[in-house]
Amino acid sequence: QDMPEGEDPTDPDQDGRNSQRDELQSSLPTLSIQPDDVLRILKEFLRNFEKLTPDEGPPRELQDVRDNSRDGEYWESLSCVIPEATLKLWDALGAALVEYHKVLTRRSELFSEAAALQQENS
Repeated sequence: QDMPEGEDPTDPDQDGRNSQRDELQSSLPTLSIQPDDVLRILKEFLRNFEKLTPDEGPPRELQDVRDNSRDGEYWESLSCVIPEATLKLWDALGAALVEYHKVLTRRSELFSEAAALQQENS
């Protein structure tokens, strides 16, 4: 009756986990931090953490490992991913869509004028 839901007192795995957790907790030293000290401890940690992080970038041995002699070739190959014919087609379609938009805008204006004239005639 006093067991929490989902726990089976006859389950050997559960008893093993509980006893392992209890052993681990008893072997660890207990730290007691007062609420008033938390802010001071965090500030000290951040000061020390900033000292650990290098400002000059990755370590020197990692900078020397990368071979960047073919970078120009790589970026040049990426500039030719879309064929020139496709780019020209897209440019032509873009210009045609701008013109079509102008036509539709003008038709909308004419339709509004026609509706106003029809109402005036009525």
